[in-house]
Amino acid sequence: MRPLRRTVVVLVSLLVVAGVIAYLGLDAILKRTVEKQSTNSLRLSTTLNSARLSLLGGKVNLNRFRISSPQGFSAPHMLELGDADLAVSYGQLRKDPIHVQSLTLHQPRLVIEQSNGALNFKKAMDRMPASDSSAEKPIKLIIDELKMQDAQVVIHPGLPGVQQEITVAVPSISLKNVGSGRGSQNGAAIKDVAMVVITALAGSAAESSSLPPELKTLLRLSVGKDPMKVLQGEVSGILGGKMTDLAPSTQPPAAGRASPPTKR
Repeated sequence: MRPLRRTVVVLVSLLVVAGVIAYLGLDAILKRTVEKQSTNSLRLSTTLNSARLSLLGGKVNLNRFRISSPQGFSAPHMLELGDADLAVSYGQLRKDPIHVQSLTLHQPRLVIEQSNGALNFKKAMDRMPASDSSAEKPIKLIIDELKMQDAQVVIHPGLPGVQQEITVAVPSISLKNVGSGRGSQNGAAIKDVAMVVITALAGSAAESSSLPPELKTLLRLSVGKDPMKVLQGEVSGILGGKMTDLAPSTQPPAAGRASPPTKR
């Protein structure tokens, strides 16, 4: 019996080792895919520290996702995330579009700066192609809920009325039904999701009392006086639901409009 037990133990150990290797291999493949797809979609270099699939299934974690600034701007990264947690079944990862139950962005940090009269995020949006021209089929997403928590918008000097760097703490934001709007075609591309996130953060920062009036005016002109109108209309029509502030409110917002962000 002892030789049989040893054989069983060895086989189980080999299976465990093989499973771990396969698991780590999937993580590496996911990381490369996210970086390549994001770079192709945004036409900006994007990097990811790590990607991890939960052993129990249903969860994906993306750590330190970073989008580089367009050429001509000083900040190394225009947008970076601490972590991005996706609630998605593994079966969905092979589908088109991928249906994501929720996407939570932890500590997103948007840098806003100006060069030669152009804002960095507007320059980035202008660079994004109207349609994906890559030979590789782009990833498309339908996201039931996209949440941003502990977000910051960093304003660099050189913008109207700004003499030194300003950091704006952004209230938590929730976006519903991303990729299911009337203007979207079979889900939202990565560039579309990034555009929605950037527009929401910049629009929220524009309402902060810590910004000078002339900068508020510039940001509102860039994202629209009503950020919700921009999100539902001009941003490829990819947002099918509404944007709401997650902070408690005594009165719910009117349907199809954004809750006003908390004054800072």
